Amino acid sequence: MIGKQTKGTSFGGCVSYVLKEEKSKLLEAVGVEGTPEQMAEQFELQSLLNDKVKNIVGHTSLNFSPEDNERLKHDDELMLQIAHDYMKLMGIENTQYIIARHIDREHPHCHIVFNRVDNGGKTISDKNDFRKNEKVCKMLTAKYRLHFANGKDHIKEERLRPYDRAKYEIYKALKEELSQVQNWADLKDALADRDIDMKFKVSRTTREIQGVKFEYNGFSFSGSKISREFSYLNIDNRLEENACASLFESPKQESRHKEDNVQQSVSHSDDGSSISLGLLNGNSSYDATAAEEAEFNRLMKKKKAKRKRGFHL
Repeated sequence: MIGKQTKGTSFGGCVSYVLKEEKSKLLEAVGVEGTPEQMAEQFELQSLLNDKVKNIVGHTSLNFSPEDNERLKHDDELMLQIAHDYMKLMGIENTQYIIARHIDREHPHCHIVFNRVDNGGKTISDKNDFRKNEKVCKMLTAKYRLHFANGKDHIKEERLRPYDRAKYEIYKALKEELSQVQNWADLKDALADRDIDMKFKVSRTTREIQGVKFEYNGFSFSGSKISREFSYLNIDNRLEENACASLFESPKQESRHKEDNVQQSVSHSDDGSSISLGLLNGNSSYDATAAEEAEFNRLMKKKKAKRKRGFHL
């Protein structure tokens, strides 16, 4: 289950969209009644209790995996129960709200519209709500034994708008290329081959890198907006891991090659003494390990120094 949150300043359009007759089914309405227009007016009236709240409209769509379709298809009560749990855990209480499920997509989903000005005129806080939303969705997915969806990995590209399509193309490119490159320069070149431009956000005073952004087809996104795993620090850590993995892989392959040669020489030798000499001579193996550790430590110190000064392509 994934929760997508939005906020707004007017209930009219939101309520009208959520309650479109041809694709929606109203599961519950609390504090409002009548037609969508009448409900919107009642929402607006209560919001007058607190004129300090600008974004009075709270809206969340709860999206379930297609794998949960058979279970939720005809079970409105279960979907309503999940929505109630979600609202309670998110602190959405003592206020007007409607819950409606939509039947226009192959995956089950419902919409929650609520007034951020509660019945007593107090504000329903949205502090850290995006992070809280993620934790609550994971908790409820586990509680109700729902399917854990793979997020962007199963998006239907043909249905994406230009802005979202550009964002998804960058996401796919980073997913594929980050597993193959070991530094920022190589990543920039790999993305350029896909017509994606990469730029760093640099501090004007210290000249240190503060972030990274990607541009594609006229749209620009910071790395963390694409996905949290693609923030500057997370990408930098991934590149270091790739470089370290490559550093350790080469000596292993060389060691295996040497071992194969030793075994071949032993198998073709009739002199038992030559076998004992080969097994007892551990200096070359020891030196290789020591050199490997020294090289690793040197590279790590070098990378740390680069990070302090800032890194530029």
